[in-house]
Amino acid sequence: MHRFTIGMFAAAVTACMAGPQIASAQRLSVGAGVGIAASTDGTLSDGRAGPVVTAQATTAGAVGVGLEADGWWHSSSNILIGTAHVQFHAPSTPLLFTLGAGIGRGDPDGLGTINGTAGHVGAAIDIGRQTSSVAVTLFANGFLIYNSSRSLQMVNAGLAITRR
Repeated sequence: MHRFTIGMFAAAVTACMAGPQIASAQRLSVGAGVGIAASTDGTLSDGRAGPVVTAQATTAGAVGVGLEADGWWHSSSNILIGTAHVQFHAPSTPLLFTLGAGIGRGDPDGLGTINGTAGHVGAAIDIGRQTSSVAVTLFANGFLIYNSSRSLQMVNAGLAITRR
C-alpha cells in the first residue's frame, strides 16, 4: 500500500510539472512541511501530525489555473490529494489565494481508507524580490475529502521553492 501511494504521488507530481501548458509563463512549486489529518468522525485537534510534500503548477497572472498534489504520511497512515485549482494573486502584493477541487485517498487514523471528492482552500506568500524568477513560498492549505460513509480533513503548512 505504501509503495502504491508513493507511486501515485510521483505520478501526480509529474503531471503537475508537465500539465498546464496553457500559457508560456508558469509558477512551479515544490515544497515540504507538516500537516495534521483526521477523520471527520472526530475533531482535527484529535488528529495526527506528519510530514507533507507538495507540488504545484499554475499559469502565471492575476488569476491562474493549475494542478496541485499533496501527500501526507504518519507511520502506516497516508493521504494523497490531487486538485485542479484557480489561484488569485492579490494585486501589488506577494499574496496568493487558492480554491480547488479534485480527488483524494487516505487513511488518517488507521481505521480504513477513505476515497472521495476533495475540496481545497489555500493561501501563500512569496518571499523574495518580485523581480526575481525564484522565490521561497510560505504556504498553508485546508483539505476535505468527502465520502458518504466517512470523510477526511487535513491542514498543512510549509515552505516551497517556486519558479515564477
